[in-house]
Amino acid sequence: MSSNLKSPKEATPFDWVLLTLIVAFGGSAFVMIRSALETIPPPIVAAGRIWVGAALLYILMRAAGRRLPPFFSRAHGHWHIRRSWRWMIAVGAVGNVIPFFIFPWAQQYVESGLAGIYMAFMPIWTVALAYFFAGENLSGRKIIGFGLGFLGVIILMGPEVISGALSSDFRAQLALLLATLLYAASAVLSRRAPPIRPRIFAAGMMIVAAVMATPAFFLVNLDADQWSLTSILSVVGLGVFPTGLNGVIIIMLIRRAGAGFMALSNYITPVWAVAMGALIYHERLDLSAIVALTIILIGVAISQRSPFDRKSKNDTALAGEIAGEIKPMVEKTTPAETDQTKS
Repeated sequence: MSSNLKSPKEATPFDWVLLTLIVAFGGSAFVMIRSALETIPPPIVAAGRIWVGAALLYILMRAAGRRLPPFFSRAHGHWHIRRSWRWMIAVGAVGNVIPFFIFPWAQQYVESGLAGIYMAFMPIWTVALAYFFAGENLSGRKIIGFGLGFLGVIILMGPEVISGALSSDFRAQLALLLATLLYAASAVLSRRAPPIRPRIFAAGMMIVAAVMATPAFFLVNLDADQWSLTSILSVVGLGVFPTGLNGVIIIMLIRRAGAGFMALSNYITPVWAVAMGALIYHERLDLSAIVALTIILIGVAISQRSPFDRKSKNDTALAGEIAGEIKPMVEKTTPAETDQTKS
């Protein structure tokens, strides 16, 4: 990991508000997916949310006075895809297209709360991937924090849901594990990506994902006359909140308080997912949730309290980070790119 990374500033109350929004939007996705699946085929749910998110992010990018770079560039007499687009294609496919298709399919066979628990695997996958592929170090404090967070999620689900996991479709659960692995991989890819303006990166990545998802509209029987208004609004909600707005808020929070702070949402999101499942679909929720929430928050606090050695630049760069965090995509461009990325 580069030693020139600056440690994030101490989180402010506004940063906690942003984190709460990320958790609320992300945790609500599982309930909205379940609602959408009542009358809309899973591939259409996935493709629809991606297109809604892409449209919203493009509008936000243009409203900020920015535009996408050219897709092709010419060097030494040959045309090739620009480096920035190659990264946006990779992250769009790995972090959006495949996972977004997996979750609606899998939630036909598992409860929304059980789908939420699998999101707790993402930080664990990320720790391993970042250690082997991003050169990030692990500390005992981080490991303990992650361990407590995962334990809290297991307690939150309780014996009934855990036993339900044993009886639920094994393929669906493996698919959910794969989806969280891909989310983690996209985080590492995002960390390795070159500096690209955040709004441009988010919009370009989602537009690429939308194009990749388009064949889904032609590969299934639409039966659009069977779609309920509730399901349609759920797809729109998926595109606007956990797909579109969350992308912007995540970038804001990364730049304000650091990606490590933002990553805490991966352990808090299952709490929200279970609460929403209990409120709307009367899924299991009892006092054990309080114990689980307490353990999760303790793990969150421990993971945020990193040793800080002012004498070491490397320790300074690592302070306050969680392994696998996404490197902030600072708004920097080379002189040659400025005219292509600014309107």
